[in-house]
Amino acid sequence: MNRRNNSLRQLVAVAALTSLVACSESSSSKTGSEFGGTTPTTPTPPPTNTFNQQALLANIVDNIITPTYQQFESQTTSQHQAISQYCGLEKSFNVGDERQPVNDSLSSAKNQWLTTINQWQLAEVMQIGPLTVNSSTLRNNIYSWPVVSHCGVDQDVMFYRAGNINSTPYDITNRTATRRGLDAVEYLLYNNSLDHSCSTPKPVLDTWPNLSEQEKRVARCNFATEVADDIANSAKSLNQQWATYATTLKAAGEAGNDFSDVHEGVNAVSDALFYLDKMVKDSKIGAPLGLFSNSCGGVGSVCVADVESPLSAQSISHLIQNLTAFKQIFTGQGTDSSNTIGFDDYLIDVDDKATSDAIIASTQQAIDDLTAYQQSLAAQLTNDAAVVETSHGKVKAVSDKLKTDFINSLALKLPATSAGDND
Repeated sequence: MNRRNNSLRQLVAVAALTSLVACSESSSSKTGSEFGGTTPTTPTPPPTNTFNQQALLANIVDNIITPTYQQFESQTTSQHQAISQYCGLEKSFNVGDERQPVNDSLSSAKNQWLTTINQWQLAEVMQIGPLTVNSSTLRNNIYSWPVVSHCGVDQDVMFYRAGNINSTPYDITNRTATRRGLDAVEYLLYNNSLDHSCSTPKPVLDTWPNLSEQEKRVARCNFATEVADDIANSAKSLNQQWATYATTLKAAGEAGNDFSDVHEGVNAVSDALFYLDKMVKDSKIGAPLGLFSNSCGGVGSVCVADVESPLSAQSISHLIQNLTAFKQIFTGQGTDSSNTIGFDDYLIDVDDKATSDAIIASTQQAIDDLTAYQQSLAAQLTNDAAVVETSHGKVKAVSDKLKTDFINSLALKLPATSAGDND
């Protein structure tokens, strides 16, 4: 079974989501340029050496990916609890009561969302197996960005409040990804406006203006609780599916395994690293910067509307987490400090320490650059986009090495989404 081309599967998922939300307002797609459409390069045979690729897979699976997924599941449970507690106070609030306890609980719910989304941003760079199958359905149910629909979320707030959609009982598991997931929770918790986000009439929202402010807050928090519960269920499903896939990946190349040889298993992991190229470099930085097509007029137009997590202003922390996860996988630095076998060791084994050193150094430089920001990405784009251009260049320095010396030295296949891309 071919387990490769994770990024291409994500592209298909993004395209599918875009078509699903086309009829909803406030939806946006912020993907990078030229996804897919290029035949992956044909690799040379794996290098002849004594490097233990199976040990590399075991370390990355057991000490990096598995703990990351498990911690995410734990955080989703805490997120559901925090939102439930906040909503309980919201529902018992009466006009004239002291609102500070409610606001404090809302702040706690927001803080837990921040912890949860930051954990997920690590997992975003670990999209292997369960997160890539079925057009990345599970991944998108957890986090659909760069395809979002605030108008769609608003409609589902009212559908959930009514308990049905066209006389069919409401079931969030049947709803499109843009109406659920971590991006939906951000909108429900951080949006201070009690107006809906649809610019054209939506029948289900006809009665929204008639609700009191408190009724609107309760409607939103009730749906936020439902979404948080759905995310927790998706996280549990991820870990259940991953347990089976992890066993297969660690046994790559053994008789009857889905991976014909261990190098194919290593290639599946290396594919995930290219999230740094198309999603971090192109979609998260390049598109808002105007280097690629965006929702503000295309190439050349700076577009703060296309920044990730705009309401919480957490785009910089997301980028740092993405780079941190990349570095963890590349260097093999996980939960076991005595076992740090990673791609850096593989490169050294094939006499390319220079590439290993360059990627590690460039990654840390990109992290340091982003850590030095004193304002949000949106504010930085507005005040001085040249600073963001520098950040883009630092990430590009890493991805350029990935697409050339890294894959060539280790005889790995370049994902279709990055083949032929010199941006």
